[in-house]
Amino acid sequence: MTRHGEPTLLTPGPAGTSRRVRNALLRGDLCHREPEFTELLDRLRAALPACLNLAGTHEAVIVTGSGTAAMEMAVIGSVRAGRALLVIRNGMYGDRFVRIAAAYGIETVVVDGSWTRPADPHAVADALRGNPRVDAVACVHHETTTGLLNPVGAIGGIVRDQEAVFIVDAISSSAIEAPDLPAVAGDVICGTANKGLHGIPGVSFVLFSLAKGVERVSAVPRRSLYLDPSALLAGQRSGSVPFTPAIQACYALDEAIAEYVEAGGYTYRVREYSKRAELVRAGFTRNGLSILVDEPYRANSVTALWLPHEVSYGALHDELKRRGYVVYAGLGPVPDTHFRIATMGDIRPGELAGLEAAVRDSLDAIKRHGGVVPPGRRVARA
Repeated sequence: MTRHGEPTLLTPGPAGTSRRVRNALLRGDLCHREPEFTELLDRLRAALPACLNLAGTHEAVIVTGSGTAAMEMAVIGSVRAGRALLVIRNGMYGDRFVRIAAAYGIETVVVDGSWTRPADPHAVADALRGNPRVDAVACVHHETTTGLLNPVGAIGGIVRDQEAVFIVDAISSSAIEAPDLPAVAGDVICGTANKGLHGIPGVSFVLFSLAKGVERVSAVPRRSLYLDPSALLAGQRSGSVPFTPAIQACYALDEAIAEYVEAGGYTYRVREYSKRAELVRAGFTRNGLSILVDEPYRANSVTALWLPHEVSYGALHDELKRRGYVVYAGLGPVPDTHFRIATMGDIRPGELAGLEAAVRDSLDAIKRHGGVVPPGRRVARA
């Protein structure tokens, strides 16, 4: 059911990692002012665009922090003084773009949409026409709020011929979802070491296009000390970083990328995630669970499911954790009505094969006891 006596993380983040990636944390201590770190940094900066099929068109800037650090760096590095950010918001992470802009006093234009339906590219085009001061357009590819995919390829096609740059939150879609990133026309692409690349949390990155993204970074005002993309880009081009990085997390990312390339790269991993989704969703159907998002718009790695009548999320979470699986609560306007199961990270087929029985047994146990966890069986919340 689970490996090494540990629960299987079926959460949108952090995602599980392989023993090989974890062992990379033990490579040893390293000073970031030494040439060995410069070699590691240069290797990662070259490998990230290459393994995401963007070699020759994008340049990587690496930062210590979660994916939100990448989002924040993308926003402050893309909007010039006195201009605005257009945000496509149909989930919590689209809303995070809005909140980041507000924190820096950057004006926003918001295109709102249903949280269970993809964004409308025509609405984006209309908003661009009606707001000539828009300097950047931000869209989340995979809204892990609900497991929804947005049409970033179509939106990128709209922004491509504009002065504005296109910011893509690909944090939960890189190496997991189609379309491939070259087809998206993203000028500023946010990613993270964890999730689809199967590294550990703590390092994120932004890929700036050589055509528009890098030039834009040099034209924006300095808005942050730690997350200033211009300073980070200049430093990393010379093999340095301004602040102490998470070196061990960089070791793990280095190993995760090697593992990823050896397995077959982007094409292999997207296919693998598609197989995982097909496997677990067939089991959900057999267990009578309904999926929140309609089939054409579902992501490969996160499934939001309606909670059965009289079954609370807390009870289901705790029963599944007793059986070795950690799942995630729902988000959004009605979080108490659904929950989420992610198949992200290093997960073996046997672990997913056991999920269907675990869900069935958990639901049966809860229903026998009136929708609550029986006394003495509650576990600590993950």
